[in-house]
Amino acid sequence: MKEYKIFKALGEETRYSIVLKLLNEKDNCCTDLASFTGKDLSTISRQLAILKKEGIITIEKINKSKCIKIKNKKLLLKIISDIKKLKGE
Repeated sequence: MKEYKIFKALGEETRYSIVLKLLNEKDNCCTDLASFTGKDLSTISRQLAILKKEGIITIEKINKSKCIKIKNKKLLLKIISDIKKLKGE
């Protein structure tokens, strides 16, 4: 996982909010994330594909649902903490 690609993936508002939600909850399905973000399922699917490609999430198919989980929670928490420090939050 290349560091700059993680920042690029988190640089889009919808993807960032998806990651924050997943960090605060164990797992979610696509419809949960669509409701949370107010985006349609096709938009969520595109954003999840990018996050998966960069190694940020895993997608597990359970029955007809896709269960989304953070791959390396500790690393992402550190990155987000560092970003907030840089922003002065």
